[in-house]
Amino acid sequence: MRCTTLVVTAILIGAVSAPAAAQIRLDMNKITCGNWLGYGSADRDFVRYFMSGYYNAAANNNVLDYDRLQKNSEKVAAYCKKHKSDTLPTAIQKSAS
Repeated sequence: MRCTTLVVTAILIGAVSAPAAAQIRLDMNKITCGNWLGYGSADRDFVRYFMSGYYNAAANNNVLDYDRLQKNSEKVAAYCKKHKSDTLPTAIQKSAS
């Protein structure tokens, strides 16, 4: 019995001291153009697709138009190059008009 208690205690201590899996929280409303332009290609694409999905869902549109996404992304990138301190949602709204 004493041996079992020691084993269970050792396991619990080991589990408590093990590093927790990192959780990443990213507020998309706080990403600036400069941040986004500085991301690697895969991360920029992730943000592009996320934002596209977000705005399409808000418009109750469930179809991804890849050509439209590409054109809009080019407009946003051009805007961001000139306004690096603006947030990405601001860039999306202003480049759409």
